Amino acid sequence: MIQGKVRIEGNQLTGTNQGVSLPPQMVTYLQQNIVGNLSHPFYWAPFTMTGSP
Repeated sequence: MIQGKVRIEGNQLTGTNQGVSLPPQMVTYLQQNIVGNLSHPFYWAPFTMTGSP
């Protein structure tokens, strides 16, 4: 997300490898409420990575 490679296309949230289908209501909500692009920390900061290095 921070590199700007995640975006909404049609009814999918797409990244570098594959897309995730989203319900039409969620797509409408996201399109109306995302200001700028998803690389802003407001959108990616809540994610936490876990696991072994």
